[in-house]
Amino acid sequence: MEDSRTIFMATLEGALALMEELKEPPELLRKKVTSPGGTTEAAIQVMEDGSVKKTIIKAIAAAVRRSKKLGK
Repeated sequence: MEDSRTIFMATLEGALALMEELKEPPELLRKKVTSPGGTTEAAIQVMEDGSVKKTIIKAIAAAVRRSKKLGK
């Protein structure tokens, strides 16, 4: 379990460093490194078909609204 955490953190740190260096949005960077027809592209397509991005945006908006109510 610790190995997977270490790999995940290293991957995330590398992606963040590359985004900072290239000054590009994450979606463009992801498109540059995703192999056409590969496993990541297949997974992303499933998430897009399931409106995952839209759901995450709605969840964040709901959390912001609730946070504002709780802060009053």
